[in-house]
Amino acid sequence: MPKAQHEVELTVRLGTEPGALGKVLSVLADRSINVLAYCAYTERQESILLLVSDNPVPAKEALTAAGYPCRANSVVLVGAPDHVGSAATVGARLGLAGVNILYSYASSASADRFFAVFKTNDNQRALAILNASERTADRAA
Repeated sequence: MPKAQHEVELTVRLGTEPGALGKVLSVLADRSINVLAYCAYTERQESILLLVSDNPVPAKEALTAAGYPCRANSVVLVGAPDHVGSAATVGARLGLAGVNILYSYASSASADRFFAVFKTNDNQRALAILNASERTADRAA
């Protein structure tokens, strides 16, 4: 069953410089900060990076020191077994409970696990719903 937790997502403005994504990820790697999931896109001719790391405070400090402005956001991070339909199940649980998913992205943590990041209209409620689902499944097992 998925385990949900509150996490900090950093929004990093990369500008328009080619190779900026690699440079930002290298800044974090050089400081042994593990990126759990990220999403990069372009908005109005500027590249934007959303990322969740295993250590958000030092990540933000390192990126700011390297000249990359960033902002911290509250998100829900779900770690779950990676099999067909896992993310769909999480999304369906939130939808059935009336929690609106504003955006989401995911990454593979290993051959059999994944992380999914959800920004919702009510992150606290999303956590309660997803973790109650986990407790119910644990009792049934």
